[in-house]
Amino acid sequence: MEINEEHLSHMKEFERNQKWFIENFKRILDEYREKFVAVWNQRIIDADTDLKSLSKKVKERTRSAKGVYVGYVSEKPVEMILCG
Repeated sequence: MEINEEHLSHMKEFERNQKWFIENFKRILDEYREKFVAVWNQRIIDADTDLKSLSKKVKERTRSAKGVYVGYVSEKPVEMILCG
């Protein structure tokens, strides 16, 4: 698969959103504990305990979800691989 400028832009946005999530995790933990959060443009745009439900809401809100970072907020380490 060839990476074009649009794909590269979405990847960079994803990285910025992921970095924001990590840097703000302690603050996020207080409000969103045990939930999935969607970060877009370095802010939380939605949260839900159900990943599928959150994904649907994010796609409706952003029309594509490209560049959106989704993280699970928990004191316990969580590892996920999301494909789509």
